[in-house]
Amino acid sequence: MEAPTPLPSTATTETSADGSADDAGLALPGRSWLGRKLAAMRWREYALVTGVVGAITLVRNLLPEDYYHGLGFVYLLAVILLSLRVGRGAAAWASLLSVAAWDFVFIPFHYSFVVQNLSDVMLLVPYFVVALVLGQITVWIRDQVREKQIREERATNLFHLTRTLAAAKTLDEAAINSLRLLEELLKAKAALALISEPSGPPVIHAASAYAIEGREMLAAQAAMRHRHPTGRFTRLLFSGADYYVPLLCDDRVLGVLGIRVPANATLSDRQREWLDVFAHQLAIIVEREHLRATVERDRLLKESAKLHRTLLESVSHELRTPLAVITSALENLGHADSVLRDNLLSEARTAARRLNLLVGNLLDQTRLESGALKPRLDWCDARDIVNAALDGTREALSGHPLTITVPADFPLVRADFALTEHALANLLFNAAQHTPTGTSVTVSAGLESGGRRMFFEVADRGPGFPTALRGRLFHKFARGEAARAGGLGLGLSLVRGFIAAQGGEVIVGENTDVGATITLYLPHVAAENPPPD
Repeated sequence: MEAPTPLPSTATTETSADGSADDAGLALPGRSWLGRKLAAMRWREYALVTGVVGAITLVRNLLPEDYYHGLGFVYLLAVILLSLRVGRGAAAWASLLSVAAWDFVFIPFHYSFVVQNLSDVMLLVPYFVVALVLGQITVWIRDQVREKQIREERATNLFHLTRTLAAAKTLDEAAINSLRLLEELLKAKAALALISEPSGPPVIHAASAYAIEGREMLAAQAAMRHRHPTGRFTRLLFSGADYYVPLLCDDRVLGVLGIRVPANATLSDRQREWLDVFAHQLAIIVEREHLRATVERDRLLKESAKLHRTLLESVSHELRTPLAVITSALENLGHADSVLRDNLLSEARTAARRLNLLVGNLLDQTRLESGALKPRLDWCDARDIVNAALDGTREALSGHPLTITVPADFPLVRADFALTEHALANLLFNAAQHTPTGTSVTVSAGLESGGRRMFFEVADRGPGFPTALRGRLFHKFARGEAARAGGLGLGLSLVRGFIAAQGGEVIVGENTDVGATITLYLPHVAAENPPPD
């Protein structure tokens, strides 16, 4: 993480263009809040040392005068115990004050720093050295143990954080899990605001436990602007209720993390260091999400451009052929005899139907993708659907023997007649176009065992579907390499869309010996009061 930019030690009042005071004018002049807190803590340590040594010294009147040699061990024990709680300076003060009190009060001459006997001098000097050394060693050992505990706690918290972030599949999930973890560790409320636009204000994430508003929003924006923590416990906007840490990653500010602790609570240096690490890890996740969104957007743009080229090439080719046939027929009608005129009119009608089918498929595909296609379910006769589909494809099926199997007592089905007929007609047209002339085509309808679904099935005796095409059979513009000219590859895509819109399913199978089978399944519910014919 980049080192935060140091802030000036004194406050300066700056006025923005609109006349409002800039947040630099809200800095605390002189010593920082943390400095005053540490100073007060140090004075309390010195006061504690002075009080304990003074209390031991007060037992002077309770002991005989010849007991002063053993009192040095009491002072030494007090120095060691105090070193478990106070810093190095206060421990050294305890050593110096104890030897001074011992000499001044207990060792003859009393109430004087003049020592009467050489043996007492030899007692005082080693005592002072031993007390000073033991006190410093005790403080050092205590600090080492505390530092080890801090490292273990930090490693444990970092492990929980990285595991939480690694398990998240989305940015929202990462934000929710990480903020709940932070609140559990600090026993405080957490809020997250992310920058959605480079020049816009931060947007409060829905996982935040409180709203960042008013003065707190000023503190959050100042944290992002200065790239340094602001708010409570800091020198910028210190009178606020919350503490804010910017999310920094590769010289970029991605947002801000806010912490709201109770009014009578505080954040220790260790907790604030942990918050810096936490904010950095969260910034990495936000940056990763931005990169993923950028990659996904680029991928969609490439696919859109590819689809656009494919559509343009396919449409331009497929539309040009029938238009050329119609144009040629119209140009030659004027000087053609009756036989040639009939042939030209037949070709023009075929080309017009092909053109109408292409345009209709394009419009239907647009309706499917835009969500404008809404099925209108009504009671229908399956035989009427089959007959309507056959009427629209009779010319294309003229070279194929046709077998129709629909039970005479087949019940009414609830479906969208137009969509179902269109889907069935597309299957019949594909069967006629992609199978050799003379091969049979079978159309059947029936109820699945159990009666929960009805089906329409189209089977042919053609080459079947290539293995390489099966995975993308219902994709837009999917065409086999050996497919005949004509069509955009939208037929099966539309079939699946029309049936899925009615809550149905399309299943592709194969005949036992040769050919392919496509079955359209629709939900079936028996009519309690079927409408009259």
